[in-house]
Amino acid sequence: MSFLQPFILMAMPLIALPVLIHLINQNRHKTIQWAATMFLMQAKRMSRGMARLRYLLILLMRMLAIAGLLFALSRPMSSGWLGLTAGSQPETTIIVLDRSASMSQQGSSTGISKRETALQKLSSLITNTAQNSQLVLFDSVSQEPLVINSASDLLDLPETEGTATTADIPGLLEKVVEYMSSNQTGRTDIWVCSDLRQTDWNPSGGRWEAIREQVANREGVRFYLLTYPKVADENVAVSISGVHRRENANAAELVFDIKLNRTTKSETPVQIPLNIVINGARSTLNVEMTGSELIRNGHTIAIDQKSKQGWGKVELPKDSNLADNTFYFVYAEPALRKTVIISDDKETAELIRLATSIPAERGLRSESEIIPSTNIAAIPWDEAAMIVWQIPIPSGATAKQLEAFVATGRTIFFLPPEAPNTNQIFNTAWKEWIQTAANESNRISRWRTDAGLLSNTLSGSPLPVGEIVANRYCELETDGATSLAQFPKNVPLLTRIISGQGAAYFCATLPKTSDSNFASNGIVLYIMMQRALARGAASLGAARQFECRLDSELKATNWKPLDEPSNEILVSSRTIQPGIYQAEETLVALNRPVSEDRIATVETTELERLLSGLDYTIIDDAAGSSMQLASEVWRIFLIIMICALLLEAVLCIPEKQAETKMTATLESS
Repeated sequence: MSFLQPFILMAMPLIALPVLIHLINQNRHKTIQWAATMFLMQAKRMSRGMARLRYLLILLMRMLAIAGLLFALSRPMSSGWLGLTAGSQPETTIIVLDRSASMSQQGSSTGISKRETALQKLSSLITNTAQNSQLVLFDSVSQEPLVINSASDLLDLPETEGTATTADIPGLLEKVVEYMSSNQTGRTDIWVCSDLRQTDWNPSGGRWEAIREQVANREGVRFYLLTYPKVADENVAVSISGVHRRENANAAELVFDIKLNRTTKSETPVQIPLNIVINGARSTLNVEMTGSELIRNGHTIAIDQKSKQGWGKVELPKDSNLADNTFYFVYAEPALRKTVIISDDKETAELIRLATSIPAERGLRSESEIIPSTNIAAIPWDEAAMIVWQIPIPSGATAKQLEAFVATGRTIFFLPPEAPNTNQIFNTAWKEWIQTAANESNRISRWRTDAGLLSNTLSGSPLPVGEIVANRYCELETDGATSLAQFPKNVPLLTRIISGQGAAYFCATLPKTSDSNFASNGIVLYIMMQRALARGAASLGAARQFECRLDSELKATNWKPLDEPSNEILVSSRTIQPGIYQAEETLVALNRPVSEDRIATVETTELERLLSGLDYTIIDDAAGSSMQLASEVWRIFLIIMICALLLEAVLCIPEKQAETKMTATLESS
């Protein structure tokens, strides 16, 4: 419990005032022996024990009434969360706000989102309990500290609005630790507002140990996790993939795959109307959904044969989360999917060339080129959709070119060289080659089936990744990478690092037969390389798809909105909100990351492991909940004061009656 007017508690010694008055009153009159009343005193002495107890209770009630008044005037704060408002005020209050698309889920009866609920409650709490504390906001989009003058501003800041992005909670906490260290924040409260999605928290990542260690070394740091893990029933999310234009001699059509995800796993069929917009023309597609997922591959819509490029979107009826009800797409004549292979290993280079040069779909154009390490200057940086790098990691200007290549949305696939060096790129370095023993388990034991290059097919069928065996592999030293496949004992085989709009992949073994069976198990190698190539090619050509994120590389100020919702978005928010635009001769579609549709959350036991050794409190809340984090309870103390005065009056009644009776007796005598 804390107090908004704690200085009033300095008057607590006034509680002893009734006792002091009692002692003064006892010595006020001189005692004179009078025979006429001695027999009355003797009779009264017979009941002195009960009278003394009653008089003590009267004193106690008077003291309680004064205490109740003082507590009420000091405006005490309390809550249902033990220690939430206890102790001294923090010097700094840091808010870590998850602004991802999933935090836009609304309460069923209130229409208030998880994000808005958290902000309203924190604004009220901080205004009442930590007015003198410096308030700093870290949001999941900018990840930069923002000093806020007043807690009430939290509700109106652009930095607290909902977005169509994802969140990196470990990365945010790293920034928080860095801020506390550089600013010597002293006593600090850290409020983390999140819905605990696994894709945002990455509990298996390697950054949590360093975060725990750095925070544990600082005194006076407390964590409060204001969590919203509950997923709304019957919420449906839509996403589109594989969009391409197909033409024959007589007509043209648009081909794409539709995927619906539902939070409820009910087997009862549900009719869902999909509103499809192509270049402003609307149509409705009714689909019947059973279970939690529906995939419709190769859906076709006839388009004008003269329409070489255009845009569209698929919309769902309104439900609890409006942020996942619309998905934009653009199309154009397919760009050349060019792969550049940098390698001195002829066998490896030829296997990669075969896997990347054969297009996965009719109508696509693919091309692969092999360049030796002695001719790096000949790399066609502007034409390539993907670079496969199988020579030692470079440094200097070449390394910067590779980083810039990925930042523009394209893909680099790193394979281990025969002689690794000590250079790092994307916080990753090759170490030593390891030859697996004959009796050692060298088969892939774990891989991501929900996302990434090895995920299940659109029909839900898994790839035969478990059949991949490595005879030798190169150790990886990485920080911040997402593991897509592992050998036993958590040895990474395939990792991914997101940088800008693109991705860098590191595969710890080679596809040639002396190192692995990737070549004989050609399905996995082909699909893996085609998916990596497709990701890189999405940022080329006249139609480009991007995931929403804060990205200065996208020159959004000159974009022309192509529909009304996109036109209403502020220029500064264009890259973090879904929309459809035209940038000179290029069409651009921005959407939430499809990882936001995955509803798996971090379990309590896992959360306890991540925060082990830290001072933290977990507060489970719900969107639109009216529960207060802390509220004033002065009314309770006023009630206590009134009850104490009433009880004091009741206890005084027998004493008044006795005095009246004694007076009457004396008068009669």
